[in-house]
Amino acid sequence: MSCDKLIKKIEKLELDFNIARIKTAFEYAAAAHEGQKRFSGEPYIIHPLEVAVRVLDFHPDEDTVVAALLHDVSEDTDKTLDDIELVFGPGVRSLVRGMEKLSQVRSRVDEPEIENLRKMFVSMASDLRVIYIKLCDRWHNMETLKYVKPEKQLRIAKETMDIYVPIASRMGIYKIKASLEDLCFQFLNQDLYRVLHEQLESYTKQNVNFINKEKETLKKYLQKIGYKCQVSARIKNIYSIYKKLKKKGKTVVSDIYDVYAIRVILPDEQEAKIYQVLGDIHRKWTPLANKFKDYVAVPKPNGYQSLHTTVVGLGYGEFNRPVEIQIRTESMHVQSEFGSASHWLYKYQDDPEKYQNDAQVDWLRSLKDVESKTENNTEFMESLYMDMFNDRIFVFTPKGDVKDLPMGSTPIDFAYAVHSEVGNTCVMAKVNDVVVPLDSEIKNGDIVSIITKKDASPNQYWLSFVITSEAKTKIKNFLKNVDPDKNLKLGRELINKYLTSISKPPLDADLLILKRFAGKTYSLKERQILLEEIATGKMSIKQFVKQIYPLDKIAKATKKLRVISDVINPHRDILMEGQELIVPMKLANCCKIAFPNPIAGYVTRGSGITVHLNSCKVFQNISEDRTVKLTWKDAIVGDEYVVDLEIEFKDRVGLLKDVVALITKFGLNILDINLSQNKDGHRVLKLFSLAVSDYDQLVGLIMKLNTIEDVVKVSKIDT
Repeated sequence: MSCDKLIKKIEKLELDFNIARIKTAFEYAAAAHEGQKRFSGEPYIIHPLEVAVRVLDFHPDEDTVVAALLHDVSEDTDKTLDDIELVFGPGVRSLVRGMEKLSQVRSRVDEPEIENLRKMFVSMASDLRVIYIKLCDRWHNMETLKYVKPEKQLRIAKETMDIYVPIASRMGIYKIKASLEDLCFQFLNQDLYRVLHEQLESYTKQNVNFINKEKETLKKYLQKIGYKCQVSARIKNIYSIYKKLKKKGKTVVSDIYDVYAIRVILPDEQEAKIYQVLGDIHRKWTPLANKFKDYVAVPKPNGYQSLHTTVVGLGYGEFNRPVEIQIRTESMHVQSEFGSASHWLYKYQDDPEKYQNDAQVDWLRSLKDVESKTENNTEFMESLYMDMFNDRIFVFTPKGDVKDLPMGSTPIDFAYAVHSEVGNTCVMAKVNDVVVPLDSEIKNGDIVSIITKKDASPNQYWLSFVITSEAKTKIKNFLKNVDPDKNLKLGRELINKYLTSISKPPLDADLLILKRFAGKTYSLKERQILLEEIATGKMSIKQFVKQIYPLDKIAKATKKLRVISDVINPHRDILMEGQELIVPMKLANCCKIAFPNPIAGYVTRGSGITVHLNSCKVFQNISEDRTVKLTWKDAIVGDEYVVDLEIEFKDRVGLLKDVVALITKFGLNILDINLSQNKDGHRVLKLFSLAVSDYDQLVGLIMKLNTIEDVVKVSKIDT
């Protein structure tokens, strides 16, 4: 076994490495792993060698490649970190140590694993090179997952989809992201993957000539009018097509037009002509309205830049469908495949610490800051999955500056993204010149202006609707500095307001109901501290009241039933491998299919799935490799809790509409209502048999109802 493959790639990329040191690292790793085998039966050294080869795509420094070769040595052999440092120096030791920490990461299931995830992001923020090694490590492991036991395959695939795919996406590494998505999908839903893979192969085979004609037509046109450019076509990865089908409610690959895209890549020196190319394409072919996206002027959070447009008229014959075209420069293309690191890791290889000042790692540094300030693992996970793994929006200041925020952000989130002081003194917000509530959701492309007042300050209610970790952290830090007596009073008021809304008595002077809280006995002082934590946001009202009055003590639990009718709708009533079907499906004529008799599916060629009874004689003669497991959707889909609410309000036009709109937004149905007037002259709306799915939904609904203008009080009706 030699490392010739690695050395040749280093030389091809013209990286200024000490080749002798690279060879020494390979030989050191090979000797340490001597006798060890992969699950495939291959010598173990093949894995670290492959990881090192893939890391080269990011143009790393020499230490990163050495660490990639040694990344499993300290964990899986008798060599220690001290041994590694003695031969290769402290820089390599640090990277290998970082890989050790990441090897403990699992998907978000329980507290110990969440704690490991915290360590992972601290390690990433300390040295981002570690995560590039880890992504390549996971990429190669996923490619050889077929040799692992089935139960382990599912755990690793889920963990990869939950953690590493979002990281690759956030860092702009499309090549790894797309590959990991398809590899995970292959194990998480084997039957559906097989169906879509077969459909995509058929689609490609039937249409490859048409796609090539489109590509050549576009290329000849652009070259004829003077552009030096590369033009290529790319079929999108299976998992992204699966998501498109699901989103659009389609069933087969040929039902959507954006299965592929044509790329126009200009030399870097022609970057100024990128919009000119777009204009020339639009003059030749008709662009579709609302399908133009400018990621050059406003890049994605991961640094991705490109112009996207969709035109009609470029296709041929029966294949004359809309065509997606992506226009970019060579540098933009490299970045779209390998992320920003393809440039800046190499740029900073003489001084890796300098990358900490690069804008591309601002988001990562902010996560490290959140990790140090969050009080518990649950809070950290909420911040992590919102800031790291959530969809993003671009919002503008009145001066045209762009702020990158998670989808669902509010004006308060925006204000804190501008500056701490802007957030702390915010009193009003305008979106597109219209005054909006501070808890309203801002949308992609909105222009947001914040009105401030010197003596204004944050309040605890803001914590119930802001979603960015930055806003939550800054609000909590401000509230911590408020006078403790004021916080104690505020905490009591907040809890009592909610207790009243669920028809429970308010807290007494000695807080006796809190003497036993969350399984522990609390002194009076400790009980008072709990209330202060409510006021400062360290503990949420939901967490607090849930400990005192679980949902089954507030509302009546029932079973939510779903009735399967005599007329079976396969897409409504049947699951494949536990997933809803997005492929064509029909009932077989040879057997009488009825719920709840066991069923299975036969994968036809090009016509989707035919459903049979397991006992069907025709089905029993079908080749096993063309069958899939099918099940009925459960008739009972889980618990729900029924509650009656009373809303007291001052009469105004549109209030009932606001209430109903909010309840609809929560996805709830109102079975009956009653409207009356009380002795204070206020109107009283009674909502009967609201079915909520969990505690958070009930608390969230009551808190939101209380914020509607002219609502005086919301309370639960005792039954």
